[in-house]
Amino acid sequence: MKTLFVLCIFLYMATISMAADQATSVYDRTVLNEDVTWRGSILVHGFVVVAPHATLRIDPGTVVRFAPAADGQLPALIVQGRLHAAGTSELPILLTAGKSHQAHGTWGGIVLLSTEKRNQMEHCRIEYAETGIDLRFSVITLQSVSIVQAKTALLSHDGVVQMVGSSVSDSAVGIAVYNSEFEGRDTTVSSCKRGCILNKSAVALSSFNIVNNQQAGLEVEDCRIKIVGGDFSGNVLGVRINASEGQITMSRFQRNGQTALHLAGSRVKIQRCLFADNSHDALRVEDGLALLLNNSFSSNGGYNLYNAGRDVVSARQNWWGSSDQLLIRQKVNGVPLDKNSGTVNIYPWLKEKPLLMP
Repeated sequence: MKTLFVLCIFLYMATISMAADQATSVYDRTVLNEDVTWRGSILVHGFVVVAPHATLRIDPGTVVRFAPAADGQLPALIVQGRLHAAGTSELPILLTAGKSHQAHGTWGGIVLLSTEKRNQMEHCRIEYAETGIDLRFSVITLQSVSIVQAKTALLSHDGVVQMVGSSVSDSAVGIAVYNSEFEGRDTTVSSCKRGCILNKSAVALSSFNIVNNQQAGLEVEDCRIKIVGGDFSGNVLGVRINASEGQITMSRFQRNGQTALHLAGSRVKIQRCLFADNSHDALRVEDGLALLLNNSFSSNGGYNLYNAGRDVVSARQNWWGSSDQLLIRQKVNGVPLDKNSGTVNIYPWLKEKPLLMP
């Protein structure tokens, strides 16, 4: 047993030595108490903590690798001060696991703890983390940031996040936002088990694409939302919104395997959206709080609109894929009134497909 223990220590030290030979700088459970700039190749064992009064800058082209410490704890970058990681399109920054530990969740990720400073990441790639970016009572701007193969790519609790021109993919959960402010523009979340989870937050999404996720694309609970120009396509369940308010305009709901948009207890205006080629119902509502206006419905496998509650649903002035009254009514549940469901007011309907995009 003693021989085995000595052998394990020897192999661990040899691994550190080999990695250190390849790295410009090596950090082992380090607290940065003053401003530091990383460049070249950086190896982190265990953790690096950026103290509240310090700034960590990461230069373009830098590669930062995270390897477990001797105690086996997941390595991580902990930011209590300020993080400024500014790569370029030609020289992006890479934050990743050690070369022998490249799998989902093999390092802890970047954790921002109660830092309201102007944290910023540009042209960065984060891969193989347990949580790519874990935000707690902090503020960050992400520009052209790619987060891949994480357990949770981006997690915000009581944070302020601006995410522009970025992407999230191949993760168990793409983006999870709780009690936060989140603004996303020109960003794609794809090929995750669950795309985006939004809870008790203020959210604005513009040209935000949530596509090809294995379960729900977007799940919203008790939020204020504004979505413009979104694409919610190719997911199993497209979008589920509960107990929320806001608006969805000029967005696409296409080729989802189950319901494309499910609304419950939500005061949401849905305008100039496309619902097409979904395998089941395009839109399912549990009550009459939503307003549908100038939308286009066509080629959906189930109902274009299914009223699962007893309230009256307002859905006048929409295009239902046909001008034939019988065909229109066959694809809307709740017309005519029966004892098991509420009505859906669809008349007058549009005679042709409206202009959805400017």
